[in-house]
Amino acid sequence: MNGPFAAGAWPDISIFRGWLKKKLLPGELIEADDGYRDNEKVRTEDCTFISEHEMKFNARARQETANERLKNFKVLATDFRHDLDKHEECFFACAVITQLNMQTTEPLFGTDYRIYN
Repeated sequence: MNGPFAAGAWPDISIFRGWLKKKLLPGELIEADDGYRDNEKVRTEDCTFISEHEMKFNARARQETANERLKNFKVLATDFRHDLDKHEECFFACAVITQLNMQTTEPLFGTDYRIYN
């Protein structure tokens, strides 16, 4: 979690370059679409092998499953009806509950990560 960032004022790639990229471990990469082309830290949708395409599809599906669980709280789709200074705390609480749920009772499905050269 990082933010808050005003909707529309901060494109995803700017958030990645400004804050998240430096948090990656040495050798760690992100999987992203072609809009994220950013030197050695980003792998895009380009695939050489069918099995690589399937692996990337499964990784994206796994991430969308995690996103869907957070969306179940409707914290991104409905108006926040409390003091604005409490919004970040409420969002973080939803994210922590989602994370704990994934670590205990409802883990995400596994996916096989390989490096294709």
